[in-house]
Amino acid sequence: MSQSVHALLSEADVEALFIGVTTALCVTIILDGVDKLPEGYRIRSHDSYGSLPDIEIKSIHNMDRVLDWISLNTARLGATVRFRRKLATQVPDCQFITPTSTGNVTVVGICTEGKTVRANGWNACLAYQKLNRKMTELSFQAA
Repeated sequence: MSQSVHALLSEADVEALFIGVTTALCVTIILDGVDKLPEGYRIRSHDSYGSLPDIEIKSIHNMDRVLDWISLNTARLGATVRFRRKLATQVPDCQFITPTSTGNVTVVGICTEGKTVRANGWNACLAYQKLNRKMTELSFQAA
């Protein structure tokens, strides 16, 4: 028998799961909050470079699927943090554009030396992977 996400987990449960996964990944992601939505929850977070994409848990009525969804999306955030750290190491005076999602596309970007470079992908992790390749191709390496 399936239950709503709210019946399966409280906001505190979602927070604990998120923190548990980030700890297991050995990556620093700061939890900004867990918001209750009509059909689920939204997890807001950031790293040392700025806001990270939200994780939304909607219309999942099975505890195992909820846990898998949180784990998968938190792992993507962990990879995103690593890509951003790598870019920031290559381009020390950069600023990251807040990731935005429109439909099925997430757009990310970096500003440096008066230029903005953007990339998109199905999720932020893939978009940052493309951005990393673009930056390498453009030779924005630290001197």
